[in-house]
Amino acid sequence: MVNRPESDEVLDRYGFFVSPGESHIEETVDAAVARRRELKWLDMFVQWPSFIASRFDKIKERCRKGIPGSVRGQAWYHLSAAKYRQETEDRNCPMESLFYYYLTKTPDARVLDDIRKDLARSFPDHEMFRDDGCGQNSLNDVLRAYAIHDPDVGYCQAQAPIAAILLMHLPPEQAFWVFVQINEEYVKGYFSDGLTAIKEDALATEILIKRVSPKGYHLLRKLDVDPILYTVDWYMTLFSRTYRAPQLYRLWDMFFCEGVKVLFRLALVIVYETLEDGPSSIVSRAHKCDNAMDIVTLIKQTAKQLPFSVLLSKMDKLPLTDIDLAQACKQARQKLNADVKATQNRKK
Repeated sequence: MVNRPESDEVLDRYGFFVSPGESHIEETVDAAVARRRELKWLDMFVQWPSFIASRFDKIKERCRKGIPGSVRGQAWYHLSAAKYRQETEDRNCPMESLFYYYLTKTPDARVLDDIRKDLARSFPDHEMFRDDGCGQNSLNDVLRAYAIHDPDVGYCQAQAPIAAILLMHLPPEQAFWVFVQINEEYVKGYFSDGLTAIKEDALATEILIKRVSPKGYHLLRKLDVDPILYTVDWYMTLFSRTYRAPQLYRLWDMFFCEGVKVLFRLALVIVYETLEDGPSSIVSRAHKCDNAMDIVTLIKQTAKQLPFSVLLSKMDKLPLTDIDLAQACKQARQKLNADVKATQNRKK
């Protein structure tokens, strides 16, 4: 049972317990407009293969506008190709459900213990996950099933908030398959031992900062700021520890449609606004910082303080192409590989 909220708390439209005076930015869309958008998405689901093949720009346009909450979960399920993946995998499973087959297996004891520790920590201010809410059982199932699905990864703490957000929108089995797609198609390698992929993307972010914010890049290098310090939490949790509903959901709408470049774009805009183009009070503070941790703290604070609508607008205008991103990632990979070889040679 979910305990009743304390008398000084109210439940917002997204299922979070908040204080009556707490400011939450609600999605304000005229009811008639929301219904039209909803019907358009329902029509797209029926014709999904056709839209993916020949009208993807229309899907992208509608994702950027924001997916109606009533169909958001199913949209993520389709956009991520989790629906196709589940149907394909279940077809070859004797139990007709690979997810439920995984739940008959038991992961490594250390993995189970790590998962149990994190259940109560995942969004305790949400009605599904407060105390012994039903969401904790579902979260346990999704994370356990994934640990069986990919024993090399097993479980990483940053996965829990991602799975929890999915469970706010989808039943456990569908949430599991979207979770699989995130891990294997969107941010592959982020949760592997050594965090090689996240290190590559952090370095690629720094390379791109040099392009979009030369002044900011100079300041970061002057203070010897490792980009992993401000990107690791953003990227590994898909910004779920930085933003809440509805901002996070809007971000994920675009992420499921356009991929990891959405995370890069947001990170670059946040850094650019903090170090070069944002409110003068913030930029001034940044250039007065004399150590890495102070400026990293300021960057993270700015991410939460700037109006999300401004960030979205500037993300769209950011001069960053897919080729730019691919080249930055290639440069980062080459540099990290060279660093590894240099380290190995020194040990010989």
